[in-house]
Amino acid sequence: LEIKNLDFGDSEDSALERGVEDAAAVPVFKIVLTGGPCAGKSSAIEYFAKKAREKGYDVYQVPEVPTLLMNGGCLYPGLNGGDKLIAFETSLIELQLQMEQTFFSVAQSSGRPSVILYDRGLLDVAAYVPRDLWSDVLYHNQWLRDGMLGVLQHGRYDLILHMESAACGAEKHYQVRKESIEEARDLDKKIKGCWRGHPYHRIVDNSTDFQGKLDRALEFVVRLLDSSNTES
Repeated sequence: LEIKNLDFGDSEDSALERGVEDAAAVPVFKIVLTGGPCAGKSSAIEYFAKKAREKGYDVYQVPEVPTLLMNGGCLYPGLNGGDKLIAFETSLIELQLQMEQTFFSVAQSSGRPSVILYDRGLLDVAAYVPRDLWSDVLYHNQWLRDGMLGVLQHGRYDLILHMESAACGAEKHYQVRKESIEEARDLDKKIKGCWRGHPYHRIVDNSTDFQGKLDRALEFVVRLLDSSNTES
């Protein structure tokens, strides 16, 4: 599998010299890696980053926000956390929004063709909270009114890659997690449902070995990156 080299005809810093307006014309691809437990997201992100860098793309890897919070000492209130859970999920989404904007702004201002790889996206949050509480989070923060759920429209993310959990067809490779195999399957299904409706939501199942899974996922990335050559 190959990602075509891009030829923009100018020196690397020429876009910056022409200013922000021209720099914004350089492609910045935004790709979300999602999926249930033990799906191979981290390995896929590293694999995609290596392939893209080999062909001249700048690559930005946005870490999983819940992990950042909990590694920093934040305690998850649990599904019955009530107002505490609303506050936790609100803070998580606010940080996710800020991180996405920050990474995109830096990538865009560089004037270089770039790929941003997100370890989960905004709508993943909905899979980890009860449905009524998710509605409360959106309502209390006016995100429904302000159109935060516009993430389902093509624009905020160019590609949603759902890596299926090993609990879905590759059970012998499911490593011990806090979720049982049954719980992992259920969570994988919920996450799929959260992203249903995005025009570039792609499922990568466990019908091959893991390297084959990575290569099949890479094919979707290649098609996206090659689209810049087709349009230029």
